Amino acid sequence: MASIFKRGGHGPWQIAWFDASGKRRERSARTTCRQTAGQIAARLEADEALRRRGLLDPTQERFASERGRAIDAHLTDFLDGLAVGEKQRKVLKTRLLRVFALCNIESLADLTGSAVQAALAEVRKVVSVQTCNHYVRAVKQFSRWLWRDGRVAADPLAHLRTANAEADRRYSRRALQDDEAARLIDATARGPVVLGMAGVDRAMLYRVALGTGFRASELRSLTPGSFALGANPPTITVLGGYSKRRREDVQPIRSDLADMLQPWLDGKVKGVPAFGEMPGKTARMIHLDLRRARALWILESPNRRARRERRTSDFLAVRDDAGRVADFHALRHTYISRLVSSGASVKVCQELARHSTPILTIGRYAHARLFDLTQALDGLPGVDRKSESKDAGALLATGTYDAAKDPPQIPQQSGCDSQRRGAAQCETGTSVSAKARHRKPANLAGKSGNMRRGAAPCEKATGRIRTDDLRFTKPLLCQLSYGGDVRLA
Repeated sequence: MASIFKRGGHGPWQIAWFDASGKRRERSARTTCRQTAGQIAARLEADEALRRRGLLDPTQERFASERGRAIDAHLTDFLDGLAVGEKQRKVLKTRLLRVFALCNIESLADLTGSAVQAALAEVRKVVSVQTCNHYVRAVKQFSRWLWRDGRVAADPLAHLRTANAEADRRYSRRALQDDEAARLIDATARGPVVLGMAGVDRAMLYRVALGTGFRASELRSLTPGSFALGANPPTITVLGGYSKRRREDVQPIRSDLADMLQPWLDGKVKGVPAFGEMPGKTARMIHLDLRRARALWILESPNRRARRERRTSDFLAVRDDAGRVADFHALRHTYISRLVSSGASVKVCQELARHSTPILTIGRYAHARLFDLTQALDGLPGVDRKSESKDAGALLATGTYDAAKDPPQIPQQSGCDSQRRGAAQCETGTSVSAKARHRKPANLAGKSGNMRRGAAPCEKATGRIRTDDLRFTKPLLCQLSYGGDVRLA
């Protein structure tokens, strides 16, 4: 039996009762009215009686309880359980709170597909499709967590889908050419301090990015202990806490890059980031270096006309005519594009790029240049029939042509005249006169000695009903001048 009491004789009424398992529980009635507290206690006692009889489902009760909680409480629990960095957690929270504010979601009862779709439509008005897809993934991740954690009976946003970002891509990166990368590194090494980082250190940073495909955050975490330059092969290791896929990555590098890194690492303090105070705005840093390298490249022109032509080109440009941008992450695109163009297998490229799927490696990061496409076309065999006939004629003249393995193709001709011409040529191997075409060959006459009307000279008359339709003729094997047998149609 439920009872009510007050602690210390003042404050709200407290309720005490025994649950279905026999355990004593207490809770506040949140009221100072004795009559209201008694009604709440009676309701709790009645619910426990129904649970003892198996008439109340605990799961449904939990769903009902969770639906009444504020959405902010669920969001806090969701973010606390994520194994991501603080920056990613902050971005995820910002996106979710924006969606909740646009569709006025205050509890789980308000979290419906139609409400979220209306909010995403408002977001889509001011951002690109790719950014809107990030909002979709964030809210779907939250709804899946609610279902897996047992807070809702089903995922209310399971039907939401992302849109095709390629139809509205506003920021596309490009891969640098080999000459562009070389000039960028050379100009940077001789350049001044930019954003607090010396030119020599920036040049080495670009070399490592182009030789490993590491992201900016992964490069920022490297220390002198991350470099195993004396190993075979030399490697650079990114710890799992800084890798995007949250596991330790041991990346092999070329021996020439290891030789350049060895004297540069001498004197670096252990445990301290190898690249020092690497600026946070890496895009701005590489843009400044690209502009300086491009200016030096233009000044190398011998005359004014050549300089004018170089100014109109995309070489070392921050943004080309197609709108593609060369930022710091474009160095990773360059690394993967060079891997693919080197002829490495798709699996090897995926492992070196450290991607979960080869679709991301080939579809997003690999950029095919016009030279690569042209080189692939040069490897295709020719389809010119004239060249093939010339080759066959040359082999036939030298006596190396094998007609049994590669019989010549006789063109199909229609009509009685064409078949008679073909039959005449089968006998002599050369063209014959029109009068000779109609001459009856003695050796090809049938037992009756009669030729069917309209049939070719090299055909026998059949014992069936005579007809002018050439489809009912019986073809024979005729001997060609070079010794091959071809069945006439």
